[in-house]
Amino acid sequence: MNPKNFLNAQIGKSKLYQLNEQAEWERARWIACVIINPHLKKNISPNKITTFPWEVEKQSKRFDVEKIIKESEFDDMIQEELKK
Repeated sequence: MNPKNFLNAQIGKSKLYQLNEQAEWERARWIACVIINPHLKKNISPNKITTFPWEVEKQSKRFDVEKIIKESEFDDMIQEELKK
């Protein structure tokens, strides 16, 4: 195995471990939600119990996509004005 193959294998194993850990934490949050909900007047979602760091990253990326869409619409509007 050359160094590049070893590095790729190591990165893949690390990502797999991280995904398994995230799945376990999300499962624990879901179980907590299922246990708590019968004792509450209003049901709560698992996201209201806690937000994990990897979910915050996903939300910030979503906002970046919306910003890019708005900028592209603005660019399209400018291009239409220049054609006139």
